[in-house]
Order: sequence, then structure tokens, then C-alpha cells
Amino acid sequence: MIKLVDFQKQYKHTAIYAPTNIVFPSNSISFLMGKNGCGKTTLLKCIGMLEGYSGEILFDGKHLPEVRNQCMIIWDDSPCFHNLSGMQNLMILSDGHYSKKEIRQTADRYLDDSVLKRKVKSYSYGQRKKLMLILADLLKPTYLIMDEISNGLDIDMMDSLASHLKDLKNHCTIILTGHQFAFYEKIAEHIFVKNKTTITEIPPDEYAVQTLEEIYHAHTAQK
Repeated sequence: MIKLVDFQKQYKHTAIYAPTNIVFPSNSISFLMGKNGCGKTTLLKCIGMLEGYSGEILFDGKHLPEVRNQCMIIWDDSPCFHNLSGMQNLMILSDGHYSKKEIRQTADRYLDDSVLKRKVKSYSYGQRKKLMLILADLLKPTYLIMDEISNGLDIDMMDSLASHLKDLKNHCTIILTGHQFAFYEKIAEHIFVKNKTTITEIPPDEYAVQTLEEIYHAHTAQK
């Protein structure tokens, strides 16, 4: 699990997160939603220690430096080596732990071998996203965080991804953010809403009778 303990974040004198205590459970898929610019990506950056914050973020009781090699974040447009091929990117980003044959076997569900041979600078947005999904498949992280993961994927790929995430959660704590509610409704087990400076966990009985869109509007409406 990933646990926020008295977590706070502010820019200059503007509070982004008031003191927050939240648990994203193990072996499950948590979905964090909120308006654009509300601070969802900021939280993910704090989880990855890319931005400073107050309080603690614990990974099954440990701090990130102790589990860094077990944690992976896939950003909306994750950085790649654009002048290298997809295969070269995967070999470098996986620290050379996998052979080309192993990478091809893992990549088969996402990208053709002909695409892997091309330089990443020729990839579409969706193909770059798939490259990161292949990397996640190879690394099998204990903590997997995905920002707007469904963006740029077609319907068939989203269906395949939904099925795959359900398998991954058996050994992984997964946190997702995004706005394509129809996709996330298929897989989300724990729902969190960021509104103003707080995160609210949605009770299961509320999620059982409302769609994600209804929950979103109910909890992000101006009050």
C-alpha cells in the first residue's frame, strides 16, 4: 500500500494539499480524479520525490529510497530517447536485464516488431504510451502509478489494458489518474476525488449506485 501521513503541499503561499491522510490499498486499483490543474499530477510527482512536500509518503511502511527500484510512474507523455529505437529504449530503461527475444515476447501484445525497430521520434503519442506499458510489463513493479494512461489509446488497446491491469494488481499497488470515466469504471476498486485542498475517499456504497461521472460532479461542484 501507499500511505500519505499528514501530507501537505503548497506553492509559495498557496495550499495545494491541506494535511492529508489517505491509504491507497495493496493489490488493488485506486483511481484519483479531479478537475484539470487541481493537483493530481503534483501528488504523483511528490510520490516519486520529484517535488518537495511536508509529511510522509510510505510504501508498505518504507520510504521511497528503500523501494525505488520497485516503483514505476508512467506519465501522460513519459520521456524517451527519441533518437533511439523502441527496442533500444526498452533495453536501456530496463538496465539491460532482458534479451531482445524476451522484450519482443512481452511487446507482442502492444507493438509490432517493425515498430520497435523504428526511432521513437517517429512514434505517435499512443505508440510512446504503449512503449511505457511494455516497460511496466518487463519490470513488474510493486508500485505502479499511471497518469492519464488511457489517453492516446484506441478502444481495443484500452480493453486489453483494462484486462492486463486486473492481472497486475495481484502483485501490485496501482494508482491511476484520468478523465475517461468509461474506461476507469471497468477497473477501479477504490475511488478518490481531489477537490480544492483535500482528497476524499468515496465509500463503496456510494460507488455502487453512482457512475464515476456522477461522483465527480457531486464532489467537485463549487460550494
